Formats: sequence, structure tokens, C-alpha cells
Amino acid sequence: MTDQTPPPSPPPPDWREQRREERHQRREMRWGGNGAWIGGGILVFLGVIFLAQNFGAPLPRNWWAVFILIPAFASFSSAWTFYRRAGGAMTRGVRGGIVGGCILTLLAASFFFGLDWGRFWPVI
Repeated sequence: MTDQTPPPSPPPPDWREQRREERHQRREMRWGGNGAWIGGGILVFLGVIFLAQNFGAPLPRNWWAVFILIPAFASFSSAWTFYRRAGGAMTRGVRGGIVGGCILTLLAASFFFGLDWGRFWPVI
């Protein structure tokens, strides 16, 4: 009689590595995996503005209105993420992100170019 022992089973997968992978997938679904370049782009853009101002370049008087574009870009980015997550369907999240981004962009443009709110009030 021979002793037939089953072959040793493979070691269980490292649960920590599995949790890291799950967390990475959730983070990528939530942020779309491309949110870091937006913040970097904003910082570079602000640096260019301040550099141009230091060299005496003529800047518009209301250049600070560019800061309103930061949440507008974030809104467009979240709309794009929702659009991709929904498989190309226009859901409420996508429409909300687009509408919010458009409103903030129009607001920033009106401040940036010094448009008179009194003329556009009936449209608003």
C-alpha cells in the first residue's frame, strides 16, 4: 500500500494585494484615472499668468475670473467620467455636469470680458 497524499494546494492569494487592486479599481472608476493632470495644468496656467504679469504683459482687468473656470473644468470632467461609466448614455449625472460647467463657464466669461449684467438679465 502506498500513501497517496494529495499534492499541496497553492498558497492562498495575498489578501492585502487583492484589497489594493480592488481599491485601485474603485479609485479609477471614481476619478476616471486622469484627474491629476487637471490640477497640474491649472497650476501651470496660473504660473504663466503670474509670469506674464511680472514681465508687464497687458492682462485684462478681471483676470481673476479664470479661477471660476476651475470648478467648471471639474464639472466637465465629472460629466465625462459619468458618460464613460454609463457606456455612452446621457444620464442625469452627465447632463448635470454639462449644465453646471456651461453655467460656470458663461459666468467666468462675463466677468472676464466685463459684460454688463443689466443687458443680459432678461435672458437669465
